[in-house]
Amino acid sequence: MVQGIQGPPGPMGPQGPKGDKGATGPMGPQGPTGSMGATGPQGPAGPQGATGAMGATGLQGPQGPAGPQGATGTQGPAGHQGVTGPQGPQGPAGSIDTTGSTTKPEKYMPLKKMPYKK
Repeated sequence: MVQGIQGPPGPMGPQGPKGDKGATGPMGPQGPTGSMGATGPQGPAGPQGATGAMGATGLQGPQGPAGPQGATGTQGPAGHQGVTGPQGPQGPAGSIDTTGSTTKPEKYMPLKKMPYKK
């Protein structure tokens, strides 16, 4: 058999069916940690605790200094007059000057008050 010259290639055939999916590749490295979120609102205040017992009374301090003297009061009423003593005896009778002299009368010393003797 004699072999002839090869002819031109034929037209390309239709595309074959899609092949199977390949295997999943290895997992990538872990990403960086995310930033921290905002601080939440403050919670409500807790209940008030019970009041403690009252402590013991302290020692009494020393006495303070004396205060200033008060103002002088008003004068009281006058005292009662004493009892009038008895009347003394009558003195001697005087004499009438009949000489007619016009001389100045003598000045006498004032009488001293003598204490009354019983």
